Amino acid sequence: MTQNIWKGVLAGAIAGVVGTAVKTAWEAYIPARPANRDSPPVVLGDRVKEEAADKDLTKSEKPVVEQSIHWAFGTGIGALYGGVVEAVPQTQKGMGGMLGTALYGVTHGSVLPMMNTEPWPLKQPLKFAGSEFASHIVYGVVVEFTRRYVRKWL
Repeated sequence: MTQNIWKGVLAGAIAGVVGTAVKTAWEAYIPARPANRDSPPVVLGDRVKEEAADKDLTKSEKPVVEQSIHWAFGTGIGALYGGVVEAVPQTQKGMGGMLGTALYGVTHGSVLPMMNTEPWPLKQPLKFAGSEFASHIVYGVVVEFTRRYVRKWL
């Protein structure tokens, strides 16, 4: 069982990278926020730097911080999901749609607005909230399809 969980974690991490790449491409064409608003990773990174160094992120640091957090989080969620699927196979039902919905719900649908990193979904234009939600569904589906393929290979 332990060996299978580690295979699931590896398959999930690979799937998380692929899912994050697709989500990143999605958001390049269908933005999840206005261009003049920082993403939650940038807001959080700025808060950390402000506390640690009493300085704001520079313009050149923002994309590095944003992408570092974005890719680490997406890969980590994929790895966690892959391990959970090995232990509780029922979690893969819905072909990743449930993963995407749950991930949106615990991030952009609740925790991030509570932390004042972005507006609540109903307090922003539908095109942005809709894109954010849809990109999480796409992420979940891509992660599940990729995880299944990679897991068979392992």
